[in-house]
Amino acid sequence: LSITGYYDDGQVSALQYFKEHLRHRPDAEHYLVIGPYDHFGAQALVKPRSVGGYEVDPVAQFDTQELTFQWLDHVLRDGPRPGLLRDRISYQLMGADEWRSAPSLEAAATMQAFHLSGAACGPYRCLSRLPEAGPPLRQSVDLSDRTTQGHAYYPDPVLRDRLEIGSGFAFASAPFERPTSVVGAFSGELRVRIDRRDFDFSVSLYELMPDGAALQLSYYVGRASHARDMGQRELLVPGEWTTVPFERTRMAGRRMEAGSRLLVVVDVLKDPMHQVNMGTGGDVSDESIADADRPLSIEWHPDSVIRVPLREEPGG
Repeated sequence: LSITGYYDDGQVSALQYFKEHLRHRPDAEHYLVIGPYDHFGAQALVKPRSVGGYEVDPVAQFDTQELTFQWLDHVLRDGPRPGLLRDRISYQLMGADEWRSAPSLEAAATMQAFHLSGAACGPYRCLSRLPEAGPPLRQSVDLSDRTTQGHAYYPDPVLRDRLEIGSGFAFASAPFERPTSVVGAFSGELRVRIDRRDFDFSVSLYELMPDGAALQLSYYVGRASHARDMGQRELLVPGEWTTVPFERTRMAGRRMEAGSRLLVVVDVLKDPMHQVNMGTGGDVSDESIADADRPLSIEWHPDSVIRVPLREEPGG
């Protein structure tokens, strides 16, 4: 029994263990319970009423300790399976005030692809359903400047009255005509060209509401040279286009009302809470500010794709 939260810093490892267990043993009796909780809230007897400024749905309340003992009674004493575990995955759908279940992550929603367009969609660029021809977006990042940082991807707060994009590029979808849910983990491939041998990056996924408020759904941070293999580094070739895949993102479960949009922010990762990857290709731990003798130059190609698990809901 894996219990975690959408805003739990340990969610990625919990999800990875869950998926790997079932990949190696598809018939394993392994259940996942997930909802709008942070690291400590997921394991609490009484859940906090809000997380990062988001008011948690009343139905999200359950006693983790009680559920754990019900599970142990089921496994060790042949007791009934806990009622919350209606299927392999039980998730509290934020904004719907209900629990839902699914036999797998893939069954909960359908992956839909979006492309990073340079065309204007209001104050943002377009998150397009179809790839669009156009020039790449160019970005210059001074890695030696310690007075600035990249996009503040971390979900603190979860709900913001207004989203500050910062140095990154933001892409918004068309408004949804019907209520639509995001259920699952997003992924994608970024096509980039840089003048270095490596860089770190972030991809953040939000619900952008009609009034301009933004609720963070998920995010990813990673190192381009380890994008294909966490155990083997593959450096980029300066000046050449390369595709950088990303996955292992945090699962989201959110019902968005009609009129809301998806918003994706991509940026070079430069944050005081992380190593700063200068891109020399050497051990990042051995790099110093002396290696940032010139700004990092990067181009983001409109062929880049973001895949988001979506499900249209009944109602208008």
